[in-house]
Amino acid sequence: MLTRLTPGQDAEPTTLADFLPGDSLFASHGGVFHGRGCLLRAETQDRLGARAAGLLQEASDTVAAPVLLGLLPYDTARPAQLMIPRALHRMQAPQQQPDIAQTAILHTREHPSGAQYEQGVRDALARLAREPALRKLVLARTLQLELGQAVDLPRLIGRLWQSNPHGYTYAMPLDAAGGSYFVGASPELLVQRRGRQIYVHPLAGTAARLPDAPSDARQAQALLSSPKDLREHAVVVEAIDAALRPLCRTLDIPVRPGLTSTARLWHLGTPITGELADPDLTALDLAIALHPTPAVCGLPTADARRAIADIEPFERGYFAGAVGWCDAQGDGIWSVAIRCAQTAGQALTLYAGAGIVPGSVPEQERIETGNKLRTILDALGLESAP
Repeated sequence: MLTRLTPGQDAEPTTLADFLPGDSLFASHGGVFHGRGCLLRAETQDRLGARAAGLLQEASDTVAAPVLLGLLPYDTARPAQLMIPRALHRMQAPQQQPDIAQTAILHTREHPSGAQYEQGVRDALARLAREPALRKLVLARTLQLELGQAVDLPRLIGRLWQSNPHGYTYAMPLDAAGGSYFVGASPELLVQRRGRQIYVHPLAGTAARLPDAPSDARQAQALLSSPKDLREHAVVVEAIDAALRPLCRTLDIPVRPGLTSTARLWHLGTPITGELADPDLTALDLAIALHPTPAVCGLPTADARRAIADIEPFERGYFAGAVGWCDAQGDGIWSVAIRCAQTAGQALTLYAGAGIVPGSVPEQERIETGNKLRTILDALGLESAP
């Protein structure tokens, strides 16, 4: 379904205080897109690349150099959101951390509960043991919150952005009025394309940051030498190699991963660069080819999907999907949609997952998901995490 909205003129926003309901944002170290309103929108699961090209072509009759912003769901059988804003602005990052808006928590619900999640990990380990071809599963859980007042979206975005300056901060409306949003601060790049050059930076293998520098450094080095985390990471890199090598003239993959950090977590990461064989492949085409990576699903993909559907008691929606942008030249950036929440008024649903491989410990995987939930909880100024 395609909806066309009438273009209008807007004063150029310069700060997050100008972010209005229905606006969109994707911020990375490579630039920031603040979309004002919506010119064209498509909700579709078929021929995404062709639909995106069609929207960009149609928009070029109205605006110069249109950019498409998109949100891909975890389940590729469900529709993606593709949107071209009425106006597109560049925005500077917040100069200081916005104050926390104090609010009461009226209700919380873990789904599944911590105990149920640990049982899910045990079920996943049993499945890995009896299905040797299945090498990894990613199991997730949610935390549902009802606050005493509606979420202050600009403040939430600003705090996420400030705490994630080297990552990918996003806020995508899920309806034309902006009553519901998918918002987050992902540390993980799915793919970046500039001309024929591509860049991918998968993350898999995680450890919590520690408050004192010497302990934190030891924690990072322990992650670099952890056999379980190195196995988990290697599965992701192998799958990306298999997906990209047929599409590239060259593909450079380091032998060992390095470290990537956020305010709360250390991750194993491998920076991958390549040159496309076909210059007509767009950033969105590449995102579709890579999604979902074993970092958010598992390997083999089809087997992992079935196992996740059997174990997880909720629909992921856009969590573990992809969010980003693409222009008419095919350039763009897509990040993995993690460290995220769906908001609607006073309600939020937070999502976090962990990679399960032989050697995973259920309690440790639950703790890891709790540490990942802290990205949104910290931005909300909330202390408790399950």
